[in-house]
Amino acid sequence: MKKIITLSTIFAMLAFGFSSCKRINSNTSGTNPFGTNQNGNNGNNGNNGNNGNNGNNGNDPLADVGKVPVDFTKKALLEEFTGEWCGWCPEGAEVMKQLLTQYPTKVAGVAVHDGDPMELASFNSWLQTLTGVTGFPNGSVDRADATGRGSWSSQVQTNLNKTADCGLAMVTKLNGTNADIKVFIGYNAPLSGRKVTIAVTEDKVPQSPGGQSNYSQQVNVDANWTHSHVLRGFVTNEKGDDVTLTSPDNYTIVEFKNVDLSSMNILDMNNVEIVAFVHTNTTPRDVFNVQKVELN
Repeated sequence: MKKIITLSTIFAMLAFGFSSCKRINSNTSGTNPFGTNQNGNNGNNGNNGNNGNNGNNGNDPLADVGKVPVDFTKKALLEEFTGEWCGWCPEGAEVMKQLLTQYPTKVAGVAVHDGDPMELASFNSWLQTLTGVTGFPNGSVDRADATGRGSWSSQVQTNLNKTADCGLAMVTKLNGTNADIKVFIGYNAPLSGRKVTIAVTEDKVPQSPGGQSNYSQQVNVDANWTHSHVLRGFVTNEKGDDVTLTSPDNYTIVEFKNVDLSSMNILDMNNVEIVAFVHTNTTPRDVFNVQKVELN
């Protein structure tokens, strides 16, 4: 059930030959997750529920994350289009891994699979059309037009230098296979026309029985090779839910209770990450900010 409260690395590019496949036939940094606190007191942006230190009591809706800051840290979303049938896709996975290593608290990765057992068909088709995928691996940074892996690093760097007009923090709790997810969206002026998407990803996913094809001499794919940041499902609508960001208190809370994760083909809840982002799907498309946390 959804509840909306308006209370208110240096990246070294591997020496890849940037070939692509065409398919025929189908955090722990100790800083406040919002950014810089108004009163200078930072909460914990880790995997322990984002416990703030600004008066943690039942009367303060922001007790778990801290006050809305004066400014926000811009983060970037990389959606990688991949598939086990694609021999060049392990290189795309390696590029995404390098970017996440370089920017561990500022980049969120989501692997959108195509034509294999990990595919979410309706979302994959919609997002490929939206971003204009022309080959595999392709990637979309902050919902821009999809490009080859050679340009992802520069696009991420450019977007991280943008000024963010909003920020996100999250608190998640897991009870068996059900999750409570609370997303805090802060802003310093009213914002209109925005959507919020909450996605569920899983790391360390074994290959399917058919295995991952590999043409690369740069990436070793053996029997122990696993898939990273595999998109498993959505808490919101896959295209996002409309969200009202106009409160004079400068924050909106979007809360989901008892989300059943058992239907998402998740193999290990310890490897699950929740990715939330504020965005638009219409021109000019953009992801205005993103946040990622592990469960609990």
